[in-house]
Amino acid sequence: MKIIVASSGKGLNANVFPVFGRCPSFSLVEADGKKITGEKEVANPGYQAGGGAGIVAAQAVIDAGAQAVIAGNFGPNAGMVLSQAGISVYSVAGGTVKQAVESLIAGKLPPASQVPGHFGMQRGMGGGMRRGRFRGGRQ
Repeated sequence: MKIIVASSGKGLNANVFPVFGRCPSFSLVEADGKKITGEKEVANPGYQAGGGAGIVAAQAVIDAGAQAVIAGNFGPNAGMVLSQAGISVYSVAGGTVKQAVESLIAGKLPPASQVPGHFGMQRGMGGGMRRGRFRGGRQ
């Protein structure tokens, strides 16, 4: 089984990154049954994407041939793309890549949670789009 983990660095001892789309890199871990058999770093093209980081990162996971992906949180677009591709999505509150994978293969990880759309934008302020307050160029 190929498992992608959003990570803060290289190797099994790197920490799991809390945000899927903006993680610095992915750890591609191979497991056979309940044993980890290999690990390598995979670049996350979403890390420096101007927009749509989750979708770009999800495509990289699909291209890597992963059957499962682990991160702290997933945005709604990334979660949708991964689910439609048949990739299982799991959340973990922290720890190392190795701990997360061991929890997954032991059946102890919950399905991923998704953040609401436009997470981080100020609610009630039009998302920075000047909606409602100004119309037609007049104040």
